[in-house]
Amino acid sequence: MKVKDMIKENNALREQLTPFNRSYFEDMILAMRASRVDALRTEELLLEAAKLLVQEQGKGRNAKQIFGEHPEDYFREIVESVPPAPARSKLSYYLMIPWAALTCLFGVLGAFGLLFQWTTGSSGIFSQVSLFTLIAVGIGSIVVIELFMKWMAALSDSDTPQTKGFDLKGLSIYIAIAAVVIFVGTYLDTLLPVFSISPWISLIIFAVGAIGLKVLFMKR
Repeated sequence: MKVKDMIKENNALREQLTPFNRSYFEDMILAMRASRVDALRTEELLLEAAKLLVQEQGKGRNAKQIFGEHPEDYFREIVESVPPAPARSKLSYYLMIPWAALTCLFGVLGAFGLLFQWTTGSSGIFSQVSLFTLIAVGIGSIVVIELFMKWMAALSDSDTPQTKGFDLKGLSIYIAIAAVVIFVGTYLDTLLPVFSISPWISLIIFAVGAIGLKVLFMKR
């Protein structure tokens, strides 16, 4: 069975649960989908647990009686048995993100630079790139992807239940960091050098980056 089909069946089973059991089981889902267990195995385990919960609920038992006091306890042994990602794998992951972001940046510079050159006679701002922009895109891409992955772990449309409450502290920290980055970036942008680059060179860099992305990071 595919992951999507298991999620669909899991959602159907959740509709049969009492409010208490559903809330408990949704906490189990959040814990498992945020763990190191791969997606296929995660959905297999969650589907097994959902079927067990529906069956035992019919006998008058609630989720705590079946799985334990804390939702994450039922899967703790399985989660802890999964080895952490190798350091090399993590390094490759954190190199791939800025590589892909910078590749896209040069693709945009090249494509829009040529478009402007053909329509106006000049590639304008698309023929220049600052060192600060390169640094900001590289580092910023990692931050954005990490935040996105954390959000996806907690919420995935109809596939994953919403987390409870509103993290005002976390939002305030992100806003403060963004404000500092914007302030420092405005200052650094006037100090760091700006490079002139032909749209064709940008496209060549884009092509090399795309090939490198395939060869270095997407090998099976």
